[in-house]
Amino acid sequence: MGTERLTPRQFMILVILFSIGTAILIIPSALAAEAKQDAWILEIVGVGIGIVLCWLYIYISKLHPGCTIFQINEKIFGKWLGKCLSLGIAFTTLIFSSQVLFYVGNFLITQIMPTTPIEATHILVMVIVIMGAKLGVIVLARTGEIFFPWIILLFILFMVVIIPQVQFNFILPIGEVTVMPVIRGALKISSYSYMTTFFVFNVLFNKVASIQKATKGYIVGALVSGIMMFTFVVTSILVLGPENTAVQAYPSYALAQRINIGNVLQRIEVIIAFLWLVSIFFELSLYFYITLQGIAEVFQLKDYKNLCYPIGVIVTVLSFVVYPSTPYQSKWDEQTWIPQALLIGVIYPILIVSIDQLKKLKVYRA
Repeated sequence: MGTERLTPRQFMILVILFSIGTAILIIPSALAAEAKQDAWILEIVGVGIGIVLCWLYIYISKLHPGCTIFQINEKIFGKWLGKCLSLGIAFTTLIFSSQVLFYVGNFLITQIMPTTPIEATHILVMVIVIMGAKLGVIVLARTGEIFFPWIILLFILFMVVIIPQVQFNFILPIGEVTVMPVIRGALKISSYSYMTTFFVFNVLFNKVASIQKATKGYIVGALVSGIMMFTFVVTSILVLGPENTAVQAYPSYALAQRINIGNVLQRIEVIIAFLWLVSIFFELSLYFYITLQGIAEVFQLKDYKNLCYPIGVIVTVLSFVVYPSTPYQSKWDEQTWIPQALLIGVIYPILIVSIDQLKKLKVYRA
C-alpha cells in the first residue's frame, strides 16, 4: 500500500469532484435564501475562505511529511489521546458517508425514480462504493480521470444550452446584501466544499510523488470547483430568479428542466443528474476510504480492505436512520452542520498547528 502514488492531475480531479459533491445541487438554494440576487457575492467570499483553509491544510501536511492525519494525531497529542482523536475522525467520516448516501437515495427517489424503494438505491450505490474501496484509491483516481473530461464537456454543454433562458434583470439590484447574510452564506459554501477536505486530502496528500505538485493540484482543484459552483449559483439566479431558487430543493436540477431549444432539445436534466451522481459517488467513496484507513491505523491492521464489507453494511444501515425525514435533514443542515464543520475544519487544524509550534518553541528554549 505504501508504494501507491497519485499523479498531480489525479489528485486535482479528486479535489474537484469531492468539493462539488453534494454542494452542486443544494448550495444555490441555500445562498439564494440568504442573499437573494446577491447570492453570487456569498459564493465568491466562501471560495476565498476555502482557499485560505486549503493553504492551512497544506501547511499542516508539509509540517509532517509522510504522515497521515492519524499519525499526526499521535505525534501531537500523544499515543492514547491521538488514537482517540483518530477514532473520532473515523467515526465522523462514517457518519458523513451515511449522510451522503442518504442524499443520493433521497434525490433519486424524489426526482428520477419515485417508485423505487430507497433501500434498493442505497444498497446498490454502496455495493459500487465497496467495490471501489476494495480496488484501492489509485483505481478510484484513475476512474475519476476517465469521467472528468465528460463532466467538463457536459458542464460546458449545459451552460451553453441554458443561455436562451437567462434573464439579466433577475440579478438586479446588486449589492443589497448585508454583512451577516454574507458571513452565513460564506460559511455554508466553505463548510460544504472545503472544510471537510482536511481529513480526506491530508491522507491523500502524501500519495502524490511531489509535494509542490500536490500543493498546486490542491489549490487548482479548489479554485476550479469554486468556479463551477459560482457558475451554477449565477445561472440559477439568472434563470429561475432569486425567490424561486431559494425555495427549490434541488435548484440546479430544476434549472436543467427549463432547457427548451426549438421544442426539440428539452428534458435533458439527466445532464445535471449525471454530474451530481458522479461527483457525489467520489465524495462518498473518499469518506468511506478515510473511515477504513482510520480504523485500520488505530487498531494497527495490515490491510483496510478486510473492513470494507462490515463497515459498508454499517454505513448502509445508518443511511436509513441518520436523517429520520427530509425536514429533519434540512434543520440539521441549517443548525448543526456549520458548527460541526467549523470544529473539524477550522478549530481542529488551528489547534494542531498551535500545539506543534508550542512544542517546537519549548524544544528551542531548552
